[in-house]
Parts: sequence; C-alpha cells; structure tokens
Amino acid sequence: MPNQRMFRILLAVACFVFAGVKGWQILQGEYEWMDIFFLIAFLGFGIMYVVLLSKNKPQE
Repeated sequence: MPNQRMFRILLAVACFVFAGVKGWQILQGEYEWMDIFFLIAFLGFGIMYVVLLSKNKPQE
C-alpha cells in the first residue's frame, strides 16, 4: 500500500473517536462490560498506531 502513513493516521483517529464515544457512554452510566472492553481495545489500537507512526516517520 503506497500511502500507508495516511491510512494509519486515519485508523488512529477513528480508534480514538470510538474510544471517546465509549468513554462518554461509561461516564453517562449507560454501559455494560463489553463497553469497557471496547474502550480498552480502541485505546490500545489507537496507541499502537501512534507508536507505529512515530517509529516509521520519514527521515528529514
């Protein structure tokens, strides 16, 4: 995939948005254990993509 950096940026943003939505549901009190699992999973994937982006940034 030639534009893998942009794809990873979009995935990281999407993961953090979904984690934010799940976090909002948890703060409102309308949640189940699966919401907590998805919050942790989305945060984990988002952080993983940010780490991959910082490791693979082009040399300037």
